Amino acid sequence: MKTASIPQTSNFRLPCRGCAIMLIEKCYKKHKWFHLVRDPLVWGMKYLAWVNGIEANRQAAKQSYCKGCVRFIKNELEEKSATFKLLNRLIAPRFARLRNSMVTEQDMKAARQRAIEASA
Repeated sequence: MKTASIPQTSNFRLPCRGCAIMLIEKCYKKHKWFHLVRDPLVWGMKYLAWVNGIEANRQAAKQSYCKGCVRFIKNELEEKSATFKLLNRLIAPRFARLRNSMVTEQDMKAARQRAIEASA
């Protein structure tokens, strides 16, 4: 399956294949316990960002709904933190399977469309 190329500008990089915020919000609404799984992971990413000198709020998002997305932190951590790379390789596939099991195919399509619109 081919994925759409997402354009990048010199001051804004949006590597999204789907809007994570949209999917996470749906998971939170459907399953209140999902906070117990995701929130510690986000706290860990924010801690690693702080340790590695990454300013989480420095990215200027084109769309208001992109503000606060952890995708920006994850991208920089992938470049700067060996610890994050290891943990992400171990945790991300399992987390994605869990999250994806909680949303519909329609939700996934809407999230992909939102990511495309955000990059325009």
